[in-house]
Amino acid sequence: MTCSCGNTRKKAVPVASGTDSTEVDWKYGWTVSASPALDMDALKEHQAQYPERWKATFEYLKNTDLSKLSPGEHEIIGREVYAIVSEYVPKEEAECNFEAHRKYIDFQYLISGKEKMGVTTLDKVAPIGEYDEKKDIIFFKPDAPAIYEVATPEVFYIFFPKDAHRPSIKDKDGVTVKKIVIKIKM
Repeated sequence: MTCSCGNTRKKAVPVASGTDSTEVDWKYGWTVSASPALDMDALKEHQAQYPERWKATFEYLKNTDLSKLSPGEHEIIGREVYAIVSEYVPKEEAECNFEAHRKYIDFQYLISGKEKMGVTTLDKVAPIGEYDEKKDIIFFKPDAPAIYEVATPEVFYIFFPKDAHRPSIKDKDGVTVKKIVIKIKM
């Protein structure tokens, strides 16, 4: 299972406040805040190409009792947009590698709990193995410079294929996490 945080772009665009109507428009009324490191340019570009995927994503989050979702896959729009729900205890930092995907964007949100997540750009990571096309994942060594945040239910994260993210790292409290990762087809 994956979970991560923003990107290392030097020009991260801050997300508007909850009272700004532009935020409500792109989140379709979902009130959770985006990570400040979210690449808004990449998001706006993909939303312009596939507005139905993003609308379905945010409406699913807004209209579903996420705390009652069972672990496993949940279809939203077939294989264009689907959710993976998991419950786990985050791992020690040494056990967590960076990862990236090519076919899907990762929309990650902690329903409960907290964990540490890191993010960097692909040019800063060294692959551990080959890209697994069937699973749409490639892993990288954990020693790259990155931005780290503690993810909580107050913030969501979006990772594009250019983002190497390092999820599921145990925070000092080591609490169990329930997370939803929505896979949005590129």
